[in-house]
Amino acid sequence: MTRTPMMTATLLGLAGTIPFIALLAIVATRPLDAPVATISMIDYGAVILSFLGAVHWGFALEPGGMVRDARTNDQRLVFGVLPALMGFVALLAVSPLGAPRLALAVLIAGFFATILAETVGKGRDLVPAKYLVLRWVVSLVVLVVLVATLFITLVGMRQA
Repeated sequence: MTRTPMMTATLLGLAGTIPFIALLAIVATRPLDAPVATISMIDYGAVILSFLGAVHWGFALEPGGMVRDARTNDQRLVFGVLPALMGFVALLAVSPLGAPRLALAVLIAGFFATILAETVGKGRDLVPAKYLVLRWVVSLVVLVVLVATLFITLVGMRQA
């Protein structure tokens, strides 16, 4: 991340949490709007999860980004696709299955697995340290929002 100004990346990363937080506020305070806000959050979460995978393609394909071990390169590229696939599964859970709670659970698993894999990648010098710090901060916010939304939808289900 030496070429990208860290301040800009940090501001944009944090700004990316605003839709999650705003949609959680709607889910928590406006019961009539909660279903649409929940689906919007799932849609946005799937897009962001895909973006996180794409970042690893960028790391792998940038000049000097590929490592000498071909197997590690392949793993890096495969890892870059997995978050998008999990996002797609979350979208399938919403439509046509109509299971937003399942979609939220898939997103929670996807964001959690991604940050854990990136932490392992940092230990193997495949993920820059500054990027990982930013990702942990943003991931914690996103995970708290997704878990809170899932909890609210489960409580709302029991009260109905």
